[in-house]
Amino acid sequence: MKKASFFLFLLLLSIIPLYKLLFHKDYEVYVVRKMPLVKAVYATGYVKTENEVEVKAKVSGYVVRIFKDTGDEVRKGEVLAFIENKPLEKEIERVKTEIENLKEKIRKGSPFRKSYEERIKAQEERIKILEEKLKRRKKLYERELISRESYLELERKYKAELSTLRALKSDYEESVREVRRKLRTLKKRLEELESKLFEHYVRSPVDGVILKRNVEEGDYVNTFMETKPLFIVGKKGEVKTILEVDEEYGGLVKERQKVYIYVEALKGKVFEGKVVKVYRFVDKGRKTFEVEVRADYGSDILSGTTVEANIILSEKEGIAVPEEAIEENKVKVLKEGKIFEKDVVLGERYGNLVEVLRGLEEGDKVVLR
Repeated sequence: MKKASFFLFLLLLSIIPLYKLLFHKDYEVYVVRKMPLVKAVYATGYVKTENEVEVKAKVSGYVVRIFKDTGDEVRKGEVLAFIENKPLEKEIERVKTEIENLKEKIRKGSPFRKSYEERIKAQEERIKILEEKLKRRKKLYERELISRESYLELERKYKAELSTLRALKSDYEESVREVRRKLRTLKKRLEELESKLFEHYVRSPVDGVILKRNVEEGDYVNTFMETKPLFIVGKKGEVKTILEVDEEYGGLVKERQKVYIYVEALKGKVFEGKVVKVYRFVDKGRKTFEVEVRADYGSDILSGTTVEANIILSEKEGIAVPEEAIEENKVKVLKEGKIFEKDVVLGERYGNLVEVLRGLEEGDKVVLR
């Protein structure tokens, strides 16, 4: 970053010449005038869209679909691109198919259910016939027309068929429960797979507009090595300016200070802004800290545009003379054709000018050499 000390900020203020030099044969004369005395810090930086977000891939793979391009408006969560994963997609399809097959298996009227229901119905019919037969045999036994063994034999057969029916119903219910258990497991597995596939859809994290697209269909992205974002998304029309200021001015730059910003890309226009945030962190490599500035550029500025700026630390009206006119707090003044020495009280330095607090008045002619 270009180093710059405090300087007289004349160009940006677009003021008239601040002093007049009169040339004599043996010396130059500086005519004292009141002028704006400005202290400023020089900085460079760039324009950045408000809430600008870099969108990077969360998984590696080939980009097979791009849904949005530079300039397109997007909503939060909207899909910008898709990164292929064929094995995962095939596994999702396999699990979906298995889920559908299991659902079909236990639906009402399915072959699986009908097979069990028909067997149960047939068993119930056999039991009903045996129950009627057992009632008749019991009457015969009570009248001692048949033997006890004959009655007990039919009773044992009846109880055995009842046991078979209970086992058949229990087996049916357990089979249905097992299918439902498998369905729950598969649905959980499907959720896990679809959650993984969700990561393959590159989505916008905010509402805004695509400021830049850095990817093409067919590109391979590697999350371990990729540093460039696939997309940059930001709010349309809302921008902020980030300035990099030398660390030596860290205690001087404050919020609400006026800033004049020069934008070469906009035909050298100068814009007025204001410091809204000072980031109290110094980049050790660059030895600078960042300052956020708000300025109204209109609709012509692009995100990433470079700028130069002057942060105004103080400004006032006063008298200043070239430093070459001063020697040990004295200046030489030309009056009525004669040169006199005058004591002066000096203030701060503004570039090659030094403020004079007392000792000179407007119109005085100071000898430079």
